[in-house]
Amino acid sequence: MIINFKKTLKKINFLPTVKATKYVLGYMCKEKNGKKYILGRFITSIFNAFFPYIYMVFPGLIINELMGEQQLKRLLLYVGILSITPFIQQLINYFVDKKLHSISLLLSMKFESYFFNYTLSMDFETLEQPDIQILKDRADETIHDIINITNQLSGLFTALLSLLVISSVISSLSPIILIIIVIVISINSFAIKRADKEDFNLRKALTKHALFQSAYLYMMDKFEFAKEIRLFNIKELLINTLMDSKKNSNLVEEEIHRNRSRQNIVTAATSLIQQILVYIYLIYNVIFRNLALGTMTIYLSAIGNFSNRLSGVMRAYLNISAKTEKTNEFILFMNIPNKQLSTGRKIPIFDESSVIEFENVSFKYPGSDFYAIKDLSLKIYGNQKVCIVGENGSGKSTFIKLLIRLYTPTKGRILLNNIDIYEYDYNAYQRLFAPVFQDYAHLLMTIRKNIVLSNFDDQQKLDKISFDCGLSPLISKLPKGYDSQVGKWIDEEGFNPSGGEGQKMAIARAVYHNANIYLLDEPTAALDPFAENEIYTQFGNMVKNRCAIIITHRLSAVQLGDKIMVFREGSLAEYGTHKELYEKGGIYTEMFDKQAQFYRDEKSSDN
Repeated sequence: MIINFKKTLKKINFLPTVKATKYVLGYMCKEKNGKKYILGRFITSIFNAFFPYIYMVFPGLIINELMGEQQLKRLLLYVGILSITPFIQQLINYFVDKKLHSISLLLSMKFESYFFNYTLSMDFETLEQPDIQILKDRADETIHDIINITNQLSGLFTALLSLLVISSVISSLSPIILIIIVIVISINSFAIKRADKEDFNLRKALTKHALFQSAYLYMMDKFEFAKEIRLFNIKELLINTLMDSKKNSNLVEEEIHRNRSRQNIVTAATSLIQQILVYIYLIYNVIFRNLALGTMTIYLSAIGNFSNRLSGVMRAYLNISAKTEKTNEFILFMNIPNKQLSTGRKIPIFDESSVIEFENVSFKYPGSDFYAIKDLSLKIYGNQKVCIVGENGSGKSTFIKLLIRLYTPTKGRILLNNIDIYEYDYNAYQRLFAPVFQDYAHLLMTIRKNIVLSNFDDQQKLDKISFDCGLSPLISKLPKGYDSQVGKWIDEEGFNPSGGEGQKMAIARAVYHNANIYLLDEPTAALDPFAENEIYTQFGNMVKNRCAIIITHRLSAVQLGDKIMVFREGSLAEYGTHKELYEKGGIYTEMFDKQAQFYRDEKSSDN
């Protein structure tokens, strides 16, 4: 599935900011704590909206009293109110913020959990797209920003209420002053909005650079790449490529800085003009119209507050508006259709009488015009062990990915017991399989969890499988045994398994879960011939009553299979037993003889 994000985002960029804001508030309100957080923020906003009135009016009242009747009781009252107000404000904010901070931490955990659950459940073929990866990273930023957007909404509400309060003070001023303030704020807001738009586009470019750089930083940081870096002396290649990318990202960073600097200059210039005009107007009123100095102070403070609050309203709105496009990206990402999880509800049954059938299946990878699988038709029976062989790129691994529903066929159907596999419940269907891939994953967990994949295990079963898979010698020599950490990322005393040890762990993982169908994609690629023979012998005993599909380049492994399938260019070219295919003198015979000749030549050279 290929998604045209540029076209879609172009379409949704014109949606009003209020729609994105409504989505954020709705996302918050899905949680009970989210509703509490919103309520707490807006109650605090009401309190904070009225405090500026005291800071604005009472200093002027004190000045007027000092220059007028100088009544001590009134002065003490004004000073007392002005002095205690900051303490009361801080006290209220302390208790409210303390509670809201605790709620925000809980909400962050919930939202992260939802996001990880969503991304880890996405269709593999969708998540594999580079555009999706970039969109996922940006959506990850937004999920951490949802609470911040709510805070900005609270700030917007506070600023609007404050404007209403301040307006009662400056309502007697000349409307020209208010018009000047509104014009200045409008110019500043336009400059900020334009800068935000440029920032958004520039930071999208930064995301791509960051993704590229993280790959090179990973290669230079991780021990698994250390041998190749030294033996092929590629440190300069890695460093230079990384530095070239950083140069390009630095250019983007500099453009972002210049963009913001230009906006700051515009804002400073308009604010300067406003200040000069306001002072001229108020000084004129003091000299020629007998305006009291204290009242001038109140007006001056009110104008400053009005300007700041109006700026705050516009700034809060622009901050929310600036996040609208990212919020729309988040909405787009969170609404990507998940074909696999939205399929049927039937529960699959697999036994010796079951049949897996590929019915004229064709498949193209996203963005490719080349068919990795072309008109593939075959059957695998529940009591069979099938070996699949073929050249690199012949479609063997793609066949497995289609079978386990990592990809959806472009054309054709895959059936289990005459039912399309997409009519089965996704999770129930996947539990039929125990895979061992060539590119198996070392989870950054203990050996125990790497095999069991759970916090609970059957120790007796674990010991038996470890013995059968040849892991027991490794477990016995490690000081922490099964509880040894794989890799040194978390624990410096962890160990890095060799290729053979890693594959034995992957095989043990598959066997422990005791599924109906074993999938082995080059499971012994990192093992020496003796270890390989041992594993295949042991594995043959372990899967005696199971269906097994084995992909291999080493034709010695065909001993495990009842039947052999030869793939070529995404199609089934030959099918039969080793004897039948070899006697046929076709592709299989040629492959087998070439590999046998290699071993014979190797043996002769040793002699």
